[in-house]
Amino acid sequence: MSAPSPAPLPAPSDIGRAPTHAQRAAAANPWISHSVRHLERWVAWSIAVYTAWLAIFSFPGVPSVWLLVLYAGLVGKWAQARPARHQSEMAWRGLALIAGAYVLHTQTAAEVGGPGGPFFFWLSITCLYYAFMLKPAWGAGVVAFAVIEFAVGSLQAPEAAPAAELMAQGGFLAIFPLLLAMKFGAVMRQPDETLEYGRIDCSTALYNLAGFVAHGNEMLADCSRDARPLSVAVFDCADLLEVRAIYGNRMARRLADRIVCKLSALSVDCGLAARTGPAEFSVVLPGMGREKALAAISRVLGNPLSIEMEAGDSEIVLVPGFLVETAGINTWSVEELHGELRCELARQQECEQRRQHHMQRERHHHSRPMGVVARAKAT
Repeated sequence: MSAPSPAPLPAPSDIGRAPTHAQRAAAANPWISHSVRHLERWVAWSIAVYTAWLAIFSFPGVPSVWLLVLYAGLVGKWAQARPARHQSEMAWRGLALIAGAYVLHTQTAAEVGGPGGPFFFWLSITCLYYAFMLKPAWGAGVVAFAVIEFAVGSLQAPEAAPAAELMAQGGFLAIFPLLLAMKFGAVMRQPDETLEYGRIDCSTALYNLAGFVAHGNEMLADCSRDARPLSVAVFDCADLLEVRAIYGNRMARRLADRIVCKLSALSVDCGLAARTGPAEFSVVLPGMGREKALAAISRVLGNPLSIEMEAGDSEIVLVPGFLVETAGINTWSVEELHGELRCELARQQECEQRRQHHMQRERHHHSRPMGVVARAKAT
């Protein structure tokens, strides 16, 4: 069933004309597409599983290897709990795997073979994946650290492998990720990035309505499969128009940036924030029921909800209208839930406008003009 059409919101012309702080930050630190960020955990988990396989069949007498199985599993859990949204976040997890490789190669028993032994895959898999998924500068940085780890670990190994073998493995780390994985990754990422750019709102660097619906539906499907709740919150910030009229475009843009920062903080873990209308913002909060979502909103935006900003000698306080609802078992898409919330917000606004209009008419109805009466002169 398609969602009912919400009442249109007025468009503040200042939003979207000049680059915002969020836009400049996104340009300086490129984002990771939604599909790519949810693949990263499988790299660490595959490393953990194969490390456990070797610990069982090749090194049953080296219990310290199991600590590295746990370590790789925790890195994968980290990637699942906080999916990378920027290149630097994903690169840091690649460096964490390289750090684990250093410990495995140098601090465990000598029979594991050092960097050139069976656990060489800690470096090779990490290099290939991150060179494939990251932009060239970040991918090259991860590969460079892996090569440094391989060289340092080889020097510290009690029994150094033959020089020809070390050179062959070092060349594998440097050549295949840089020339093969990077090139293939750039080609494979292009359709995904083109699609993702079409789902980004240029003025705020949040998702637009298309991105909200596409990725929100993926989250809804995941939560339905795992029997977890999912909530959607819609924020009506139409007062941005009034701010623009009173304080000018610059202040309105600053306030819009402030809203973006607040909503990004609200959805920082596994959620999604989007600009779904000219002056409307929406957030998907997977894993949260209505009460938990309200508590998270109160924690980030305050109770009562408000967004404050200094404007010279005065302070701008924006109090957006908002509604939160949790998807039910019959909710087929976040678009349906979002449409219902928008219609309810529009209905509440109409009721409030009628109430204020009625109160204004009542004041006029009960008021009576007072005649001018001259005071009598004292005799």
